Amino acid sequence: MTTATTVAAWPLALLDTLAEAGVDAPALLQEAGLRETALADPGGRVPVTAMSRLWAAAERLSGDPAVGLRVGARAQPMHLRILGLLVQTAPTLDRVLDLVVRFQALISTSVTVTRVHRPGAVGLAIQARPGAPVHPCALDAFAAVHVRHLRRLAPRGRIAGVDLRRPAPVDAAPWRATFGESVRFERALDVIWHHGEGLRDPLPLGDADLCRQHEALAEQALAELDRAPPLIQTLRGLLRVRPDAPPSLAELARAVNLSERSLRRRLVAAGSGYRKLIEEQRAEQAAVWLRQEGLPVAEVARRLGFSDASNFGKAFKRWYGVAPDHFRRS
Repeated sequence: MTTATTVAAWPLALLDTLAEAGVDAPALLQEAGLRETALADPGGRVPVTAMSRLWAAAERLSGDPAVGLRVGARAQPMHLRILGLLVQTAPTLDRVLDLVVRFQALISTSVTVTRVHRPGAVGLAIQARPGAPVHPCALDAFAAVHVRHLRRLAPRGRIAGVDLRRPAPVDAAPWRATFGESVRFERALDVIWHHGEGLRDPLPLGDADLCRQHEALAEQALAELDRAPPLIQTLRGLLRVRPDAPPSLAELARAVNLSERSLRRRLVAAGSGYRKLIEEQRAEQAAVWLRQEGLPVAEVARRLGFSDASNFGKAFKRWYGVAPDHFRRS
């Protein structure tokens, strides 16, 4: 069974929130079995099992059962990565709902989001996938950030209510302050309800052209997510952080809490290997430095560890089928 993962920017939002309350981030990460290096690339992925341990530790160490609401109140669009940009540029609320349903996996593969209906309202129902541990605080945070962003996008507000499966808290005031008086607990499903009227009205800050550009990037990210196992995604993220001085196999193994032997075995099972990952990262970074940053070929070769530009040129032609200079001009 594929391991469920969450985008690494999301635990960063949690750590930032708790740092303000004086909660020790290293202690949280240690209890969750996460290393800071695993969060170095905000676009990387972390296992949902570790994320659930992080939420549990955050609730216990902060002493705040509403910690998920506080994370949702602090989170910025980029904590949701490309989905955050899509929501900000969507031309209508109806489009926002479509995009959340379609690209939710970019945030977490532990849940599915579907549209549901009741008279006068359209809802986003959030359901955990079989076997995926989803902490109630995680659902609080997702609902809170969604409600907050929608209220900012549509000044009149479109939230008709929020249903939560979690038990009713002793003090429901934080939930009412976040979602309104219509929040209900111990429901059959977690659902964020939106007023049906006006869903297709233009949003003041909507930009259909920009939204389409972001959507193309989201499609690419989703395709990559579908192809690559979570471990490979995490390792690629770690390699991107240090493009000109890639971590050794031992460093990567420590970052993902595995022995070198176990990491080698899991890479082989995934049809990959350390050398293959390094080669893929070199090819990706070479393209960025040549085309986006305009670095000289010799400088790119030096940064990537090639003995000279000629050897780099041979490798680049093997990767892309053309010489570096031709690639830059194309």
